[in-house]
Amino acid sequence: MKSARLPGTRSLKLALGAVRERTGAAGAELYVKVGRTRRIEIDPWTTPPPADPDDLPAQVSILDERGWALRAGGANRALFLADSGPLPEPNGWKRLSRHSPRPGTLRLPAPSSETSPGITPSASAGAGEREPDDEEAAGLALLQGVLRGLGERMPEARLIRGRLDCGASAAVLASTTGVTGRTALRLATVELDSAASRDGRLGHCRLYRAASNLHLLSADSIASEIAERLTLATAPAPPFLPAGEVAVSPALGCYLLALLAPLLRGRNGWRRLRKLGADRPLGPPQLQIVDDGALDAGWMSAALDDEGVPTRAVALVHDGEPGEPLLSWEDDGWSGFAAAGCRRRSGWRALPELCHSHLYIAGGSEPAESIRTGIVHGCYLLDRAHDGQCHATFEPSTNGSAGRLGEGHFEVDAIGLVIRRGAVLGEAPRVRLTGSVRQLLQGIRAIGDDLRFLPAPGAVGAPTLLLTGLQVEAIG
Repeated sequence: MKSARLPGTRSLKLALGAVRERTGAAGAELYVKVGRTRRIEIDPWTTPPPADPDDLPAQVSILDERGWALRAGGANRALFLADSGPLPEPNGWKRLSRHSPRPGTLRLPAPSSETSPGITPSASAGAGEREPDDEEAAGLALLQGVLRGLGERMPEARLIRGRLDCGASAAVLASTTGVTGRTALRLATVELDSAASRDGRLGHCRLYRAASNLHLLSADSIASEIAERLTLATAPAPPFLPAGEVAVSPALGCYLLALLAPLLRGRNGWRRLRKLGADRPLGPPQLQIVDDGALDAGWMSAALDDEGVPTRAVALVHDGEPGEPLLSWEDDGWSGFAAAGCRRRSGWRALPELCHSHLYIAGGSEPAESIRTGIVHGCYLLDRAHDGQCHATFEPSTNGSAGRLGEGHFEVDAIGLVIRRGAVLGEAPRVRLTGSVRQLLQGIRAIGDDLRFLPAPGAVGAPTLLLTGLQVEAIG
């Protein structure tokens, strides 16, 4: 299936000229996006699955996306418009006038010396114009494989809801400052809600996974993860929880890193991160936290952000110390730091915002298995508990400064195992991991070699981590 075609730069430039003529705006920017997603939703009570994927009861729908957004104005006036459908022709802006912009300011990025004028395609350019002919069959086969694998591992498990989205999108941007850009992305996501009951104990599991290509999602791995989590969620509570080391899986590590995202972007985030160290390292020397909009094989990888600014890797924490802040083009040169392409639109109707793309803790050299088996007396936490707490509280400032983060606090409800000298003593169906932000970073004792990315939104990655100094308590 093919998505709608994007307009060329000549069409955008003609439209921009018409907008400026009618409104008297000093500058203007047009953003046009098209996309198509195939959605497969399956009957939640289909178990066991039929032998033929084509017989799997499913609803298949096609979601088309096509829209444009206009920003125009100058130092004293600004305008934002967005609408679905094709971009209006140059003579189609008659509704605009010199009274359209309202009080406000608008600044637009200028062309970067790193890119030549004109359209700079992303590494995946063109992906939005084609989709495999067997995509629907492959999607049904994946869901059928998950159902079959889950039934083999845990017959009492049932799927409550299952949805697979696979699609592609492309966007084109042009502004009166001379910035032009074209990007194209492909994304496949699967979201599964499951439940099981054992000995009167009901457990739930919600799994959300993404990849740049449908064929990179493994039905066997997904079924194994669901069965493992449901087994833990339906286990009896342990008689006690040890106070000591806590190893967290990549899945839970992604949630923890996502909670820290406000500390890792913009001027204020960098100021807060520096205060957090309080003249001590933020973490161990091997701690590296990076954001990279052009990450190889990343499912959001693009050469340009949604304002046409080149993306690059930014070391937010380097060797356990504050590194570069993640700055947009507006803050280029602040405190001697260079900007990166990090302005994203959540949709074509939204304004671009400072946002991470691929935020991750770089993997270390220690095998993840040795971290888990090396626990003397502690817990291995596998994932976030279904519908549990997962938040961080950053103390507000009382004097208008960046805030007091020495007391920044987080809480995450998780499922896992109780470990003693590498042996599993029992399951922990629901525990609460708490501590300060400072304790979380400075308590990292080992970083595994199994970096993995999960949607969070965007892409957040983490390896297995060994943590100390945090509190773990059983909850009902």
